Amino acid sequence: MTEAATAHIAAGSAGQRVDFALQQACEEFLNREAEYLDDRRFAEWFELLDPAIDYSAPVRTGRENWDGTGISDTAFYLKEDHASIEMRVKRLRSRYAWSESPATRTRRMVSNIRVTPHGSDPALVAARSNLVVFCHRGDAAHPQILTAERFDEIRIGGNATRLIRRTAILDATVLGLESLSIFL
Repeated sequence: MTEAATAHIAAGSAGQRVDFALQQACEEFLNREAEYLDDRRFAEWFELLDPAIDYSAPVRTGRENWDGTGISDTAFYLKEDHASIEMRVKRLRSRYAWSESPATRTRRMVSNIRVTPHGSDPALVAARSNLVVFCHRGDAAHPQILTAERFDEIRIGGNATRLIRRTAILDATVLGLESLSIFL
């Protein structure tokens, strides 16, 4: 497990839960985010990100059980900040997103959402969720499927709910995609 994911788990106590309203707000946020991404409404999705966003998907490697978790702390499929995500979103709306022309048609399933307090700020939560993304490209009869566990830090409430940090740990060591040009 990466340092970020380990810190996420440590910050959010597994036995401590948030109240129902906070749990529901977090679930609604994650569902809305999935809808925006599946509908390719990237500008609206981008508005859900905090300016200090840390967004990553570390590489998984096949290891023997005694050689650690197999999750790299130094190699990433995605390692993004607010500026790099903004650039990707702008490129996706242009004629220069070659890997997304024609666009990947996605359908995200977000489940097993577990929300715990994160630190002393009552509006900040740690959310773990499972993700399945069905990726349809071109005329292929069958989708390529990505599965991952996500570790998020989300600020709920105020004027807007924002994603502050995401670490998506993919289950596959070999993705089977020509490029990882979608957001997780």
